[in-house]
Amino acid sequence: MLNPFIKLPIVPIVLGRQNIILERCYGKRVLHLGCVDAGYMHNRFSRDVLMHQRLAEVANDLYGVDIDEPGISFLRDQGFIQLSVGDICRLDQIPEIRRTVFDVIVAGEVVEHLQNPGMFFESVKTVMQPNRTELIVTVPNAFRFETLRYLLKGIEYIHPDHNYWFSYQTISNLFTKNRFTITDIAVYTLQPYHLLPDSIRARFVHAKGTSKIDIPDRPHTQKAIAFGARLSHYVKSIPRRLLLSWLYRRTPFWGDGLVVFGKAQEDS
Repeated sequence: MLNPFIKLPIVPIVLGRQNIILERCYGKRVLHLGCVDAGYMHNRFSRDVLMHQRLAEVANDLYGVDIDEPGISFLRDQGFIQLSVGDICRLDQIPEIRRTVFDVIVAGEVVEHLQNPGMFFESVKTVMQPNRTELIVTVPNAFRFETLRYLLKGIEYIHPDHNYWFSYQTISNLFTKNRFTITDIAVYTLQPYHLLPDSIRARFVHAKGTSKIDIPDRPHTQKAIAFGARLSHYVKSIPRRLLLSWLYRRTPFWGDGLVVFGKAQEDS
Protein backbone atom coordinates (compact mmCIF):
# COMPACT_ATOMS: atom_id res chain seq x y z
CA MET A 1 0.00 0.00 0.00
CA LEU A 2 1.34 3.43 -0.95
CA ASN A 3 2.11 5.79 1.89
CA PRO A 4 1.07 9.38 1.08
CA PHE A 5 2.62 10.75 4.29
CA ILE A 6 6.22 11.56 3.44
CA LYS A 7 8.52 12.28 6.38
CA LEU A 8 10.51 15.38 5.55
CA PRO A 9 14.26 15.22 6.20
CA ILE A 10 16.30 17.70 8.18
CA VAL A 11 18.03 19.89 5.61
CA PRO A 12 19.79 23.27 5.71
CA ILE A 13 18.03 26.48 4.75
CA VAL A 14 20.05 29.20 3.02
CA LEU A 15 19.30 32.81 2.12
CA GLY A 16 19.21 32.93 -1.68
CA ARG A 17 20.26 30.13 -4.02
CA GLN A 18 23.38 31.52 -5.65
CA ASN A 19 26.00 31.10 -2.93
CA ILE A 20 25.37 27.42 -2.31
CA ILE A 21 25.73 26.80 -6.05
CA LEU A 22 28.83 28.95 -6.43
CA GLU A 23 30.57 27.04 -3.63
CA ARG A 24 30.12 23.77 -5.55
CA CYS A 25 31.38 25.34 -8.79
CA TYR A 26 34.55 26.95 -7.45
CA GLY A 27 37.53 25.97 -9.61
CA LYS A 28 35.45 23.52 -11.67
CA ARG A 29 34.54 23.08 -15.31
CA VAL A 30 30.88 24.08 -15.33
CA LEU A 31 28.03 23.76 -17.82
CA HIS A 32 25.27 26.29 -17.15
CA LEU A 33 21.92 25.32 -18.65
CA GLY A 34 19.39 28.11 -19.14
CA CYS A 35 22.17 30.67 -18.84
CA VAL A 36 20.22 33.57 -20.35
CA ASP A 37 17.61 33.93 -17.58
CA ALA A 38 15.00 35.21 -20.03
CA GLY A 39 12.87 38.08 -18.80
CA TYR A 40 15.34 39.06 -16.08
CA MET A 41 18.69 39.04 -17.88
CA HIS A 42 19.21 42.75 -18.61
CA ASN A 43 18.14 43.90 -15.15
CA ARG A 44 20.24 41.31 -13.35
CA PHE A 45 23.23 41.83 -15.64
CA SER A 46 23.18 45.59 -14.94
CA ARG A 47 23.33 44.78 -11.20
CA ASP A 48 26.08 42.15 -11.61
CA VAL A 49 23.86 39.44 -10.15
CA LEU A 50 23.10 37.40 -13.27
CA MET A 51 23.90 33.78 -12.43
CA HIS A 52 26.17 33.35 -15.45
CA GLN A 53 28.16 36.40 -14.36
CA ARG A 54 28.57 34.98 -10.87
CA LEU A 55 29.58 31.56 -12.20
CA ALA A 56 32.22 33.16 -14.42
CA GLU A 57 33.82 34.62 -11.27
CA VAL A 58 34.37 31.21 -9.65
CA ALA A 59 34.46 28.55 -12.36
CA ASN A 60 37.74 27.47 -13.89
CA ASP A 61 36.01 26.88 -17.22
CA LEU A 62 32.43 27.90 -18.02
CA TYR A 63 30.04 26.85 -20.80
CA GLY A 64 26.46 27.97 -21.33
CA VAL A 65 23.44 26.71 -23.26
CA ASP A 66 20.09 28.40 -23.82
CA ILE A 67 17.41 28.27 -26.50
CA ASP A 68 17.10 32.08 -26.39
CA GLU A 69 19.23 33.19 -29.36
CA PRO A 70 19.00 36.97 -28.73
CA GLY A 71 19.98 36.38 -25.11
CA ILE A 72 23.02 34.31 -26.14
CA SER A 73 24.01 37.09 -28.58
CA PHE A 74 23.79 39.64 -25.76
CA LEU A 75 26.04 37.57 -23.51
CA ARG A 76 28.54 37.10 -26.33
CA ASP A 77 28.60 40.86 -26.86
CA GLN A 78 29.47 41.23 -23.17
CA GLY A 79 32.55 39.04 -23.63
CA PHE A 80 31.24 35.64 -22.58
CA ILE A 81 32.44 32.76 -24.75
CA GLN A 82 31.71 29.03 -25.03
CA LEU A 83 27.99 29.71 -25.41
CA SER A 84 25.63 27.60 -27.51
CA VAL A 85 22.10 28.13 -28.72
CA GLY A 86 20.27 24.86 -28.17
CA ASP A 87 17.53 22.86 -26.51
CA ILE A 88 18.59 21.55 -23.09
CA CYS A 89 16.38 18.53 -23.73
CA ARG A 90 18.60 17.64 -26.70
CA LEU A 91 22.11 18.28 -25.41
CA ASP A 92 23.46 15.34 -27.42
CA GLN A 93 22.86 17.44 -30.54
CA ILE A 94 25.27 20.20 -29.46
CA PRO A 95 28.80 19.14 -30.55
CA GLU A 96 30.65 21.64 -28.32
CA ILE A 97 28.94 20.17 -25.27
CA ARG A 98 29.10 16.51 -26.25
CA ARG A 99 32.88 16.60 -26.59
CA THR A 100 33.50 18.14 -23.15
CA VAL A 101 33.80 16.52 -19.72
CA PHE A 102 32.16 18.61 -17.00
CA ASP A 103 32.64 18.62 -13.25
CA VAL A 104 29.34 20.38 -12.51
CA ILE A 105 26.15 21.03 -14.50
CA VAL A 106 23.85 23.75 -13.21
CA ALA A 107 20.16 23.86 -14.15
CA GLY A 108 18.76 26.66 -12.01
CA GLU A 109 15.04 27.47 -12.23
CA VAL A 110 14.59 25.83 -15.65
CA VAL A 111 13.00 22.40 -15.05
CA GLU A 112 9.64 23.93 -14.14
CA HIS A 113 9.52 25.67 -17.55
CA LEU A 114 9.96 22.47 -19.57
CA GLN A 115 7.21 20.49 -21.26
CA ASN A 116 8.95 17.18 -20.50
CA PRO A 117 11.27 17.16 -17.46
CA GLY A 118 11.98 13.44 -17.90
CA MET A 119 13.32 14.16 -21.37
CA PHE A 120 15.65 16.74 -19.84
CA PHE A 121 17.08 14.24 -17.35
CA GLU A 122 17.70 11.73 -20.14
CA SER A 123 19.36 14.48 -22.18
CA VAL A 124 21.64 15.75 -19.42
CA LYS A 125 22.88 12.22 -18.71
CA THR A 126 24.46 12.20 -22.18
CA VAL A 127 26.93 14.90 -21.10
CA MET A 128 27.63 13.55 -17.60
CA GLN A 129 30.25 11.17 -16.32
CA PRO A 130 28.33 8.60 -14.21
CA ASN A 131 28.99 8.93 -10.48
CA ARG A 132 31.38 11.83 -11.17
CA THR A 133 29.70 14.86 -12.77
CA GLU A 134 27.47 16.69 -10.30
CA LEU A 135 24.06 17.95 -11.42
CA ILE A 136 22.60 20.88 -9.48
CA VAL A 137 18.90 21.57 -10.02
CA THR A 138 16.91 24.33 -8.34
CA VAL A 139 13.11 24.58 -8.53
CA PRO A 140 10.46 26.69 -6.82
CA ASN A 141 8.85 25.07 -3.79
CA ALA A 142 5.13 24.28 -4.12
CA PHE A 143 4.59 24.88 -0.39
CA ARG A 144 6.51 28.12 -0.03
CA PHE A 145 5.04 30.59 2.43
CA GLU A 146 4.41 33.23 -0.25
CA THR A 147 2.30 30.84 -2.35
CA LEU A 148 0.06 29.91 0.56
CA ARG A 149 -0.23 33.53 1.71
CA TYR A 150 -1.53 34.65 -1.68
CA LEU A 151 -3.91 31.67 -1.88
CA LEU A 152 -5.74 33.18 1.09
CA LYS A 153 -6.44 36.17 -1.19
CA GLY A 154 -7.66 33.95 -4.04
CA ILE A 155 -4.47 34.50 -6.05
CA GLU A 156 -1.98 31.98 -7.41
CA TYR A 157 1.44 33.64 -7.15
CA ILE A 158 3.53 31.99 -9.88
CA HIS A 159 5.69 32.77 -12.90
CA PRO A 160 3.22 32.66 -15.84
CA ASP A 161 5.54 30.40 -17.86
CA HIS A 162 5.83 27.63 -15.24
CA ASN A 163 4.34 24.24 -16.07
CA TYR A 164 4.94 22.53 -12.72
CA TRP A 165 5.17 23.00 -8.98
CA PHE A 166 7.69 20.81 -7.16
CA SER A 167 7.90 19.58 -3.60
CA TYR A 168 10.56 17.59 -1.79
CA GLN A 169 8.96 14.29 -2.81
CA THR A 170 8.12 15.16 -6.42
CA ILE A 171 11.58 16.50 -7.31
CA SER A 172 13.14 13.52 -5.53
CA ASN A 173 10.93 11.18 -7.59
CA LEU A 174 12.07 12.89 -10.79
CA PHE A 175 15.71 12.30 -9.89
CA THR A 176 15.38 8.69 -8.79
CA LYS A 177 13.00 7.57 -11.56
CA ASN A 178 15.57 8.82 -14.08
CA ARG A 179 18.36 6.86 -12.36
CA PHE A 180 20.05 9.69 -10.51
CA THR A 181 21.45 9.38 -7.01
CA ILE A 182 20.59 12.36 -4.82
CA THR A 183 23.67 13.37 -2.85
CA ASP A 184 22.37 16.47 -1.08
CA ILE A 185 19.28 18.68 -0.71
CA ALA A 186 18.85 22.19 0.66
CA VAL A 187 16.06 24.74 0.83
CA TYR A 188 16.57 28.37 -0.12
CA THR A 189 14.55 31.35 1.02
CA LEU A 190 14.36 34.80 -0.52
CA GLN A 191 12.74 36.26 2.61
CA PRO A 192 14.75 37.70 5.53
CA TYR A 193 13.79 35.67 8.58
CA HIS A 194 16.30 36.66 11.26
CA LEU A 195 15.04 39.09 13.88
CA LEU A 196 18.09 41.33 13.45
CA PRO A 197 18.36 43.21 10.13
CA ASP A 198 20.84 41.69 7.69
CA SER A 199 23.03 44.81 7.79
CA ILE A 200 23.45 44.53 11.57
CA ARG A 201 24.05 40.78 11.41
CA ALA A 202 26.70 41.44 8.75
CA ARG A 203 28.41 43.94 11.07
CA PHE A 204 28.78 41.23 13.70
CA VAL A 205 30.31 38.97 11.07
CA HIS A 206 32.64 41.80 10.02
CA ALA A 207 33.68 42.25 13.65
CA LYS A 208 34.81 38.63 13.66
CA GLY A 209 36.97 39.26 10.60
CA THR A 210 35.02 37.10 8.16
CA SER A 211 33.26 39.75 6.11
CA LYS A 212 33.61 43.35 5.02
CA ILE A 213 31.00 46.06 4.55
CA ASP A 214 31.78 49.17 2.55
CA ILE A 215 29.49 52.07 3.41
CA PRO A 216 29.79 55.00 0.98
CA ASP A 217 30.25 58.42 2.52
CA ARG A 218 27.13 60.56 2.08
CA PRO A 219 25.93 63.92 3.45
CA HIS A 220 24.40 63.74 6.94
CA THR A 221 20.89 64.65 5.70
CA GLN A 222 20.89 61.88 3.13
CA LYS A 223 22.20 59.44 5.71
CA ALA A 224 19.43 60.39 8.13
CA ILE A 225 16.72 59.98 5.47
CA ALA A 226 18.13 56.64 4.35
CA PHE A 227 18.39 55.43 7.94
CA GLY A 228 14.80 56.45 8.65
CA ALA A 229 13.54 54.60 5.59
CA ARG A 230 15.49 51.46 6.52
CA LEU A 231 14.28 51.64 10.11
CA SER A 232 10.65 52.01 9.03
CA HIS A 233 10.96 49.11 6.59
CA TYR A 234 12.58 46.94 9.26
CA VAL A 235 9.93 47.70 11.90
CA LYS A 236 7.18 46.77 9.43
CA SER A 237 9.01 43.50 8.65
CA ILE A 238 9.28 42.31 12.28
CA PRO A 239 5.97 40.35 12.39
CA ARG A 240 6.85 38.64 9.12
CA ARG A 241 10.38 37.84 10.28
CA LEU A 242 9.07 36.32 13.50
CA LEU A 243 6.51 34.19 11.64
CA LEU A 244 9.04 32.93 9.09
CA SER A 245 11.59 32.20 11.81
CA TRP A 246 9.00 30.11 13.65
CA LEU A 247 7.92 28.27 10.49
CA TYR A 248 11.49 27.53 9.39
CA ARG A 249 12.32 26.12 12.81
CA ARG A 250 9.51 23.64 12.38
CA THR A 251 10.62 22.69 8.85
CA PRO A 252 12.63 24.59 6.23
CA PHE A 253 10.25 23.31 3.55
CA TRP A 254 8.23 26.52 3.90
CA GLY A 255 11.09 28.14 1.94
CA ASP A 256 10.93 29.54 -1.57
CA GLY A 257 12.79 26.83 -3.45
CA LEU A 258 14.66 23.55 -3.41
CA VAL A 259 18.28 22.86 -4.35
CA VAL A 260 19.00 19.25 -5.30
CA PHE A 261 22.45 17.79 -5.96
CA GLY A 262 22.74 14.48 -7.77
CA LYS A 263 24.86 12.20 -9.92
CA ALA A 264 23.89 9.92 -12.78
CA GLN A 265 24.06 6.24 -12.05
CA GLU A 266 25.90 3.73 -14.22
CA ASP A 267 23.68 2.15 -16.87
CA SER A 268 22.97 -1.46 -16.00
